[in-house]
Amino acid sequence: MSNIIEFTAPPLPHFIMSGLAALPPGGKHPSRKNIGAFDLLVVRKGTLFVGEEGKDYVISEGHALILRPDCHHYAYEGCPDESAHYWLHFQLLGDWKVLNEYPAAGQGLVDHESKGFLSPDPFEVTPYSVFLPQFTKLVQPQKMFDTLHELDSLNQSTHMSSARLKQQALFQEIIMLLSASLEAKNSSPQSACAEKAAIYLKAHYREPFSASRLGEAINFHPVYIARCMHNVFGCSPSAYLLRLRIDQAKLLLLQTDWPVERIAEEVGFNQAAYFTSSFTRIEGLAPRKYRQRFSWNRG
Repeated sequence: MSNIIEFTAPPLPHFIMSGLAALPPGGKHPSRKNIGAFDLLVVRKGTLFVGEEGKDYVISEGHALILRPDCHHYAYEGCPDESAHYWLHFQLLGDWKVLNEYPAAGQGLVDHESKGFLSPDPFEVTPYSVFLPQFTKLVQPQKMFDTLHELDSLNQSTHMSSARLKQQALFQEIIMLLSASLEAKNSSPQSACAEKAAIYLKAHYREPFSASRLGEAINFHPVYIARCMHNVFGCSPSAYLLRLRIDQAKLLLLQTDWPVERIAEEVGFNQAAYFTSSFTRIEGLAPRKYRQRFSWNRG
């Protein structure tokens, strides 16, 4: 299996430059060493033969390879036919590392600790991990080609700030397409079940919880759902639902002046006292104290 590049965001990866290269039969990708930037190759037509630090890759149409900034890469064979490939240089300004295998099910784009829930301070920037395949078959090759083409079309307008900003936005779409290819390749039945359950709970968090109703809604046995959610999210469906409700309550405490009793009812609690005790246990302070932390007292 190909290596996986993990990086921490923010900061998000930064686009530098890109282009479309055509090679005749026998043509080769240039050899470089320690260029200081990542080099993404996406083959649109034909085949490239590129190696990096002794590992050889055959990059055919619809495949992508990320060459590392700290390694020696080279062409070990010429193209058998005419070929065309997009190249794109980018930087990871934050921490990054290379993994030998995909992380445990459910980690993906979700932060390892929070599992996507709000942090204790809702205005705090919480870092998260993104995983990219170093070599992959793209799950949406045409969308990748179209995005790269649109990005390249802006190269003549980079003297304008709006064009450069648009390029950065398109580059983030490219990162998402690469990540999606990795997740599709490594998706497991357990993670798919857990994700379906999470989506259902997010859409129905105001309603009373029923394991059987959840099972009927996503067509899995409740015991299997509970096992999958524990393996992927580290908690039961009911515990996941509780965190969802608390997160919604935190937003309402900050965005409205509703009394605690109304907020409790709004997010699915039948009793305000149980809401207060649950909120205090999870957040470490009562709902009213939580609201006061972010209140502006006029003195």
